[in-house]
Amino acid sequence: MKVNIFTDNLNTKIYGQNTVLFESLESTNKKMIEDLNNNIKLEEGSVYIALKQTSGKGSYGNTWHSDNNLGLWFSILLYSPFKKEALSFLPSIALSKCLREKYNTLAHVKWPNDVLVKNKKISGTLIQVTSTNNKNACIIGTGVNLYHEKKDFSLDIQHKATSLYMEIGNKVKLDTFYKDLIYYFEEVYNSDKSLAQYFREYSNMIGHTIKAKKDGKEVEALVKDITEEGYLIVETDKKIETWISRASLDIDTNY
Repeated sequence: MKVNIFTDNLNTKIYGQNTVLFESLESTNKKMIEDLNNNIKLEEGSVYIALKQTSGKGSYGNTWHSDNNLGLWFSILLYSPFKKEALSFLPSIALSKCLREKYNTLAHVKWPNDVLVKNKKISGTLIQVTSTNNKNACIIGTGVNLYHEKKDFSLDIQHKATSLYMEIGNKVKLDTFYKDLIYYFEEVYNSDKSLAQYFREYSNMIGHTIKAKKDGKEVEALVKDITEEGYLIVETDKKIETWISRASLDIDTNY
């Protein structure tokens, strides 16, 4: 597979125009950070794609199962000054919009950065920041399950994971899906609409009661709103709380 299939006829101005393809990597995020730290010059919107990741990571140290050719595993580079707050929403909103508009799949964002279809996870994101040449670089790593069948997921996640193939019954071309997704990424990032506004549009959480483990305790919370910074405003035990980080939270996908 040659990289030009991902860049030919790509309908973006910046993002994805410089795409590097790897047969196998530990992690696209790790490789991009290493290259930046080694003073390799990468343009805004550069993308690293790995056909397989041997040590993919999700948020908060979770493993992301991407040691296969069943999905799209990639990282995209943004430099400061960043145009929006709540960058963790960016890839999940772009993917949800892409799946709805191009693939007739009703995807929605689970705070802060997962994408669900029928309450099952189809995508996750890991964002990391490093400094290079006196500016901050934000590396957004995203994995999208494309070709998995149920048997391809481990038993412990079969009940809560899905793929585009499982949802639509067709196997889309990897390069076609990538081009669609990067187009929506650029569209959302350059929009006049804030990412918080997009979250309200593409998440099913607001106005619904969710169940979560918070600091190891079971809680129910009514999701009231989202702040411009990306914090979740909830009501629990008749008190208003602001959930800033998912680090101590495990939110159920059924809501």
